[in-house]
Amino acid sequence: MYEGVIDPREWYLGLEAIRKANDGALFYNFAVDASTFAVVSSMQNEQFPADLIREYELHHAQQDERMPVVMGMEVGQVMYDHEHFSSRQLSSSFIYSDWLPALGYKHTMCMPLFDDGRTREFLSIIRPADHGAYGIANRDVIAQLLPDLIRATKLRNRMATVASHASAGLSAIDSLGQCVAVLDADGLIRYLNKAAQLNLAEGAGLGVRHGRLVAPDPHAHADLLAGIRRACGEPSRASVLRVAQKGMSVLCSVLPLRPTHVLAQQVHAAPQALLVWTKPRSMEDAERLSVALGYSESEARLALVLVTGRTLKDFAKLQGCTLNTARTHLRNLMRKSGCSRQIDLVQLLMPLHLG
Repeated sequence: MYEGVIDPREWYLGLEAIRKANDGALFYNFAVDASTFAVVSSMQNEQFPADLIREYELHHAQQDERMPVVMGMEVGQVMYDHEHFSSRQLSSSFIYSDWLPALGYKHTMCMPLFDDGRTREFLSIIRPADHGAYGIANRDVIAQLLPDLIRATKLRNRMATVASHASAGLSAIDSLGQCVAVLDADGLIRYLNKAAQLNLAEGAGLGVRHGRLVAPDPHAHADLLAGIRRACGEPSRASVLRVAQKGMSVLCSVLPLRPTHVLAQQVHAAPQALLVWTKPRSMEDAERLSVALGYSESEARLALVLVTGRTLKDFAKLQGCTLNTARTHLRNLMRKSGCSRQIDLVQLLMPLHLG
């Protein structure tokens, strides 16, 4: 587990060892938003279909009767389900009467490992239906492991925070006047910069519901989700949306977020979409654009040139490079932005009020 503080594969192998030591069919290491119970990140053993975990997170987690129990526990306590729920409660529970039996599972143990006031991280081990409830031997194993497991989890979260905040990119994105959000394919919010947090708190256009970004009317919301899914798709594509806000139409750029981007590395989730919408402040600086969208500085300068109506030849002249080099920058810029045509790229970047 300590090797896993900086190596995700070692963390996975450590959780696998704990699962096997307790005769579990599934380990589920997950983090939950403390206010909404929405699952914000998770890891499970490879034998379990990821799409079923996704279904649980989207449709069942917030109605799971186990969730309030473990959310009310202190870090280091362990929930054994047969101690908290009667047979009658289990028989009337969707999770225990339908969801788990359909998968061949039954008994659960779950323990809070980390809590920073905003998110809580847990480890859950679920046994096959033909196994009994957790016994004394399992309790002894967990009691021996738990102090180190908690310490390693705390170090792992601290390492992730330090790594993300050590990046100048994250600080620059947080200081932008533009609103920046990172979303998964279902619109679940993984990151908001300060401008986006303030704008969404005003409730004048885009908003937040159950941890997801929502548009003000059904048609706009359908367009928003379609744009997000295009950006998260394979192949990924960028798009521009119009959203009503404070009596006016606001343009939103929806871009694919590359795994190497500082925001992608911070939230540990894929695929993701980067949503940027305008605030009444321009972003004229190529360096800040480079940091915000993951372009090289040359590509950011090219974006500024194109958005202001100038040509590739103008860029080559300003940059002091050949036209072929300028074309290479353009190809890279379009690939990173998820665009297939130059006009699409220009339309995509126009909402940023560049140049």
